[in-house]
Amino acid sequence: MSDLQATMPGLIYDLGMNNGDDSDFYLKRGFRVVAVEANPALCELAEARFADAIAAGELTIIKAAIGDHDGEVTFHVNLDNHHWSSTDINWAGRDQSACEAITVDCISLASLYRRHGVPHFMKIDVEGADMMVLEQVVRAPALPDFISIEDCRFGFDYARLMAEAGYQVFQLVDQSGIGGTHDPATGHVFPQGSSGLFGPDLPQAWEPYQDFVETYATTVRTREGVRLAPRTRWWDIHVARHSQNKETTP
Repeated sequence: MSDLQATMPGLIYDLGMNNGDDSDFYLKRGFRVVAVEANPALCELAEARFADAIAAGELTIIKAAIGDHDGEVTFHVNLDNHHWSSTDINWAGRDQSACEAITVDCISLASLYRRHGVPHFMKIDVEGADMMVLEQVVRAPALPDFISIEDCRFGFDYARLMAEAGYQVFQLVDQSGIGGTHDPATGHVFPQGSSGLFGPDLPQAWEPYQDFVETYATTVRTREGVRLAPRTRWWDIHVARHSQNKETTP
C-alpha cells in the first residue's frame, strides 16, 4: 500500500479522461498517469491510442465512474456529445439530447489513493460529480499539490471548499483559449477542449482565496449567480497547496 500521508511527485490523476488528450500531454511531460473514464467506447479508443504507454506502466486506465463508493452505478452516455455523459441524467441529457443508460463500475477516491497513491496533480472534469470528488479530497489524509476543477456554475463553492481544505492560492483559467497553444517544455500543441498547462507553468499570477473570489465574481458570475462571461467561454479553477512551487516534472 502506498504512503497516503504524502503526495507522489511523478503521479497525475486524470479524472474524466474522455478522449485522452490531457493524458497524452501528461505522458509527454514524463508523468505516470492514472486515468479514470466511465464511457467504455472512449476507454477502448484510449487503450489503442496509448498501447505503448500502458505496456510500459506509464498509464493506467480505470474503466469506471468516479463516485463516493465502490460498486456499480448507472451512467448516461450522451449520444450527441460524449463530453456531456454523466451519472446525473439531468446533466447528461441537457438541451434534450439523446442518452443511453448503461451500468458501469464505480470507484471512490479513497480506493484510488490506496491502489495508486496521492497524486502530485489531479484534474477533475467529471460532468456533475465534481463537488462529490472535492468532498472526498477534503476527507483524505493527504492533499494533492495541485488540483484543477472544471467550473460548472459552482465556482464559489469549489473555491470555498478548497480553501477550507488548506489550499492557499487559486487561479482562474479561460479554457476557451487553450486550443492551439503549446507547452514550451515539449512543444506539445493543445487540441481544442483540452485542459492545458497546470501548476507553476500556468501563465497568470496565483491569488489568495479572497482575491480569487473577487476575480471570479467580476469575470465569470456575480455572487448572486448572474453570469457575466459569454457562454462561448468556459473556465477551470486551479488550486495549489503552497504559494510557490518550482517543479512540475518528475
